[in-house]
Amino acid sequence: SMNRISAAIERTMPKVWALDEAKRKALDAKCALTFEEHFAYQNAQARAHATGLITPEEAQIIYVALGEIGSEANGGWAQETDTTTKVVVTRLIGELLEKQLVGSR
Repeated sequence: SMNRISAAIERTMPKVWALDEAKRKALDAKCALTFEEHFAYQNAQARAHATGLITPEEAQIIYVALGEIGSEANGGWAQETDTTTKVVVTRLIGELLEKQLVGSR
């Protein structure tokens, strides 16, 4: 079954590749993570998985995209993670963090 993250990556990829190289590089740079953000993203992923907001498959894609430890050469993401995946995961983590903040009040 197609998970929501794979589906979003497939939908977003042509849009990212339609950008010129300078715009794509700028978009990639915007997704860069600090060590703290990387940690927060992995925590948000784990909590969302534990509470059933995302499926195990979706959690795995996020986990792999972030990597156990982010690569400095790739903006704090796993070494292989491409710009489209960064964009989709960043957007999703934003939504999850919003849900988790609202839910914890």
